[in-house]
Parts: sequence; structure tokens; C-alpha cells
Amino acid sequence: MSQKHETDRPAEIEILPPEPKGGERLRARTRIWIGGTEGVKVIKLGPFGSALLALAGAVALAMGLIFFASAFLVLLPVALVIGAIAYLTGAAGNPFRRIP
Repeated sequence: MSQKHETDRPAEIEILPPEPKGGERLRARTRIWIGGTEGVKVIKLGPFGSALLALAGAVALAMGLIFFASAFLVLLPVALVIGAIAYLTGAAGNPFRRIP
């Protein structure tokens, strides 16, 4: 009843030989390339790329701030009306009333 499936076996370790000098490694530093089984290659950013990345982050942060501020401004009148109704109807009760 206990059949072993292929997923029950431990993963095999693959040992990769070192890369040749000046070959693929040099080209990998020039750009970001995604594909195949090699994964993502990461490069160092220069000053211009860092400035663009910081600007994109600032724009995304500003858009999020504008979104949350506008949502607050839309819901503010609703909260004020509910608060006024609760105050006028005495829904909160009188906290200074003596308990008999």
C-alpha cells in the first residue's frame, strides 16, 4: 500500500564545472537575461540606473500615498455623518452618569 513515487526520492546534486575565463561570464555582466534553466542574472547599476530606480520608487510611493489620501477624503464625510448620528441619538451613552 505504500508505493514510493518519484517525488519521494531526494534531489540529486549537480556539480557544475567552473566557467571559462572571458567567455559567458563577461557577457553576463552587460545585461539582465532571464531564460532557460540558468535563472536571473543580476548586474551592478551605474549612477544613472540608480537614479532611475530611485525615481521609479518615489513615483510608486507617491501614487500609493495619493491613493490612500483620496480614499481617506472620500470616507471622511461618511464617518462624520455616522458620528453625528451616533452623537445625536445618544448611542455612545453618557460616560459621566452615575451608576445607581
